Amino acid sequence: MPLFTTLDNARLALEISRAGSKVILAAPGTSHSVAQALVEAGKRLGVENVQVVLDVSASVARLGYGEHGAVAMLKGGGIALRHHAGLRAGVLICDRQGWSFTSTPRLVEADAVAGGEAFNAIALTEAQIIVLRGELPATGGAVAPESALEPIVGATEVDDATVEKVTSALAMAPPQAFDLARRTQVYAALIEFVELKFEGFNLQSRRVRLPKTLPMIASKDRTLKARLSASLKVLDNIEKPKALKDITDSLDELREAYLIPVGPAGRVMLKSKRDEFEAELQRIEKALADCKDALLEDLKQVLDNVIASITPELARAVIADPPPRFRGLFQANEESAADYVREELEKAFPSAETLVEGMRIHRFYKDVTYETLKNKEFVARVLSVIPRSVREGSLLDERVAAESGITA
Repeated sequence: MPLFTTLDNARLALEISRAGSKVILAAPGTSHSVAQALVEAGKRLGVENVQVVLDVSASVARLGYGEHGAVAMLKGGGIALRHHAGLRAGVLICDRQGWSFTSTPRLVEADAVAGGEAFNAIALTEAQIIVLRGELPATGGAVAPESALEPIVGATEVDDATVEKVTSALAMAPPQAFDLARRTQVYAALIEFVELKFEGFNLQSRRVRLPKTLPMIASKDRTLKARLSASLKVLDNIEKPKALKDITDSLDELREAYLIPVGPAGRVMLKSKRDEFEAELQRIEKALADCKDALLEDLKQVLDNVIASITPELARAVIADPPPRFRGLFQANEESAADYVREELEKAFPSAETLVEGMRIHRFYKDVTYETLKNKEFVARVLSVIPRSVREGSLLDERVAAESGITA
């Protein structure tokens, strides 16, 4: 008889139902079907002959090692239930037979299927069973072999307060649907959402207004006011550099090449292409930095010219009708008036650095989420736009399409 075997929930329940004298189960968690088999074994053999050790915690339920409702079933059935934090190995002993097995965290992969070759258990020898019983809770009220007062595994009894605490925790943060969570992992390894934005050159939104200390002067001379107004609109006449258009075109081409539209959810990119995408994007960002440097010099010149062109007339107006701050701090001459005007204009005018600092490329990466994959239209769209060779190479069809019932 082979030592390697498979213990799924149905097989566990079957072996427990066949036990004629005692049952000991130690595992991270257990299912409703196995818990029901243990309760029935307790009725048949006596609850003192059925011992169960679990990791009674919210993490076990969230990882999918077991169902927390099974704990309540065992407690309700009078089964002696003990707790061992962090227990991940499994042991089942039924009379003189036993198995060591691994439970499947269903958040990561599906349960082992009996009859296949995905073995998750090894049959134990009689000698191994004797040694293991010495480290597990004793059945029938007997003292454990090797005279240990407390078992090494499962020394803590599970009380009602512990069960209620875990129940409340799972009510506030329940486990995910495990089949969907597993699919999320496969998709998240293959694709990611990418948002690519360009905040460009927009001087039209930066109209220059004279400070409150100067319009009161300009408003008394309509001709002067008209000339000032024309000068302050000079930024509107600055054209976007050709290099900036080339950058915009390059970004559009990059977006078209790598970012796949998948409807209202946005655009996704193959994770395997991120390095190539970033390399091209960095070249575009370098071109943008060069463009900003050139534009910065042009803007500084334009702003300096505007201030220089309107300062003389405003200075003469200041001499003719001195504002309070000028009267209190400056000498009443044209040179001081010009200094005053330049100071006030520099406060009101944007700096060239401010005008170009907003020119930048934004990219945001976000993984595919559990909630996203609830949208079947999104899944169908992804399967339709990703090339078949990529889907097959990443095992997307094998791991996801068949399980979800969606075909490309």
